[in-house]
Amino acid sequence: MNKLLTYILIFLSFCCVRKRKESVSDVKIDKKEIASINTDSNELKAEPTVETKKYDSLFIDPNNFKYSKLNVFDLRGWYYGKIIDSLKSFSSKEKLVEYFQDERLKDENIYPINYQYFSIQKNDKSEKIITIIEGDESCCQDLHYLVYDSENKLLSDNVVAGTGGDGMWTYDQYGKFANDSTYILTRIDMEEIELENGETETQIDSVITNYRFYKNKPFEKLTEQKFKKVKKY
Repeated sequence: MNKLLTYILIFLSFCCVRKRKESVSDVKIDKKEIASINTDSNELKAEPTVETKKYDSLFIDPNNFKYSKLNVFDLRGWYYGKIIDSLKSFSSKEKLVEYFQDERLKDENIYPINYQYFSIQKNDKSEKIITIIEGDESCCQDLHYLVYDSENKLLSDNVVAGTGGDGMWTYDQYGKFANDSTYILTRIDMEEIELENGETETQIDSVITNYRFYKNKPFEKLTEQKFKKVKKY
């Protein structure tokens, strides 16, 4: 009888220990599930950063521009047809006014198709820089370098390149940033003149100008070199 009682006590003790182990194991699983939930919660906190990026893209859509972070600006060879075929044009005057922030662009003679997105130079929340071509099929195309602050307010608008002509006259201007504060612009004007003896004279005027670049105001001229050449045919 004593032996039987002993076996019963051992069996009951074993069952109690096993049940306690299973209970501890359940607690550990619950802790893992809680940890997983906390991780998901931390990931949700990153959403405001995503929203900030979406806010910036409302003003500047990178998909509109062909180039990014250029240092040299050159429109030689960019005739009107190539510009229209290769670059995205503006679709509304409202967007033109938003970028140039100039009421003159509301004039009825201003056509959005004559303005093209060219490059994004910078697109941070604190500062945005883009270039846009302004032109028409009859004459000239100028490349504007536009700088905005954190509130999308236009700080400066400078022409950094251009090309075109009318009749016997043509011009090209192109340049580059030598550093963060200096822009070097070269302009070449060519004009053919018919002389009385039937010959043709080509006058070539070249100007190389160093400008001081400020983000919040127009270029300041530092130095200028002029060259003149005449060819007769």
